[in-house]
Amino acid sequence: MPSLRFWKRWRGFTLIELLVVIAIIAILIGLLLPAVQKVREAAARAQCQNNLKQMSLATINASDTHAGLMPPGSGLYPITRPSPNNAYGSAFFHILPFIEQQNAFNVTLHPTSPTGQNGNNPSYEAFWGYFSGSIKSYICPSDPSNPPQLYESAIPNGSSYNAISYAMNEQVFPLFWEGYKRYPSSISDGTSNTIFYSEMLVTCQSAGGTGQSAWWNFNGFATEWNVPMGPGWYPLFSPAPVATCGGHCPEGGCGDFDVASSGSPSTYHTAGIMASMGDGSVRLVPQGISLSTWLYALTPANGDILGADW
Repeated sequence: MPSLRFWKRWRGFTLIELLVVIAIIAILIGLLLPAVQKVREAAARAQCQNNLKQMSLATINASDTHAGLMPPGSGLYPITRPSPNNAYGSAFFHILPFIEQQNAFNVTLHPTSPTGQNGNNPSYEAFWGYFSGSIKSYICPSDPSNPPQLYESAIPNGSSYNAISYAMNEQVFPLFWEGYKRYPSSISDGTSNTIFYSEMLVTCQSAGGTGQSAWWNFNGFATEWNVPMGPGWYPLFSPAPVATCGGHCPEGGCGDFDVASSGSPSTYHTAGIMASMGDGSVRLVPQGISLSTWLYALTPANGDILGADW
């Protein structure tokens, strides 16, 4: 008996049905995208938090290793006078061996001091391009102003360098001619009450007239410059941490005050700015914090009491 075949014609999607499916998919993507962005921002914030924590812990370890002597904002270290195998640079440079970047530190050794700051002695120096490479821990993943390429050296045939998304509190890390501080005796306000490092967008800094910041250079903020506490500090500080520069920074940087490589802390994180304290802790400082509380958190030994909004 011959078999019978039944053919059934399957109807395809109509144009309207196809458009409805596409619309549903678009709506789902629209609902999921903010959640994905929040997850990415949370991950970036966690990485930034870890970077800042490592900087403060490295500073503590460096100080403990050298009898409490803290690295300067810029100067010789760990010996404060020209000596063989001494180092000359900023705190960011001096703490490299303590953030597992000993190899990056070692390549900066020169038979004589390139800048002359360490006499004619063998010297570790990274100023003005005497460094090749970049330090991942010094870049915040939420800082889009950091260029993907390395900057060219400022010296003939010199190495290249990268930028940094952070800055040091200059009242904790003064220039060498302002003297050196000791940990923790110089932080009498309390290490947990004093900011060591904060975020600062690359485009809100400068280094040697290049318009960008070199991580070994003097990336700082909140310098004293013998200005008394009070209204006179307004030109030197942002009234609150700057949450954004609107994609670009004003001329001179975010709150820059005519001091090279200095300006107000800044970030692309939402709700506030990340800052690491002298005890190694990190906190998100809200943008709405009062001016007095923000300033008191920057002073290491003024006897200030942080406000209730801290």
